Amino acid sequence: MNKRKVVVKTHGKVILIGEHSVVYGKDAMALPIHALNIDTSVEAYHDGIWMDTLRYQGPYLTAPAEYNGLKHVVKKILSKIPTPCSIKITYTGEIPMERGLGSSAVVALGTARALNEYFALKMTSKEITDITNEAETINHGKASGLDAATVQSDYLVFFNKNMGPKVLSEKLGATLLIMDTGELGNTKEAVSSVKYQIEHDIAKKEAIDKLGYLADQTKDYWFKKDAPMVGTIFNEAQHILANFGLSTTRINNLCNIANQNGAYGCKLSGGGLGGIVIALCPNQEVASSIAQLAINNYENYWIEEI
Repeated sequence: MNKRKVVVKTHGKVILIGEHSVVYGKDAMALPIHALNIDTSVEAYHDGIWMDTLRYQGPYLTAPAEYNGLKHVVKKILSKIPTPCSIKITYTGEIPMERGLGSSAVVALGTARALNEYFALKMTSKEITDITNEAETINHGKASGLDAATVQSDYLVFFNKNMGPKVLSEKLGATLLIMDTGELGNTKEAVSSVKYQIEHDIAKKEAIDKLGYLADQTKDYWFKKDAPMVGTIFNEAQHILANFGLSTTRINNLCNIANQNGAYGCKLSGGGLGGIVIALCPNQEVASSIAQLAINNYENYWIEEI
């Protein structure tokens, strides 16, 4: 019996610009958030494959449907093991689920990495990324690959589905306020809704193209360290995403409070229909002030220097 215990830490992410349009081959930018992370551990167990999370403790492969992506990861990797094994996979730490923070990609990646190390499989980075994306497709219906790329990166990621990820180490010189509305987003529902709209409305297809263009502009202004212009782009993107029906009253309230109190710009981040809001601020003082003013509209917040 393998008596080792392997522990792997994986961090979350936020999409800065390009959500939804990235699914259609447009550009996007996303940022790793190291303050949000989950530890995945693998160790020997006495009876089969066991899962231990805050929400579920029990046999891994008969876990509820919300874990189908993870079950795919485990089945695929265990198929590489020549003999049956008994292990316990434990997840500690928490990234709020269904908020656009990358929780599903984080645990899929962490599981693949931990199992790879535990069984000394020597899987390549590409093999692990591919399995993570397969899990994301199961979870969300159509995965762009952006989440999987960003939760693996220590730096900002500029992503295109056809070209893959490019790491950008440059800083913008601003502060990002991330606010969790507490409303559960539904990426699969949001992606499906956007797909229907662009198939039936040429203006909506043009709006998706515009979101991709805004991501390109964001990169240009990022290199120029022009945070006010990046904020202006955030507001334009929020307007487009809201026209797709992806915003909520709480998201709108947070954006209004932020923009009226010193933020350069504010938008939803991720699939929408809930989830998180990101406000680009000139400094930590403004970000903290906005957080206090908006306290009735979110469950939690984080501040990142970018």
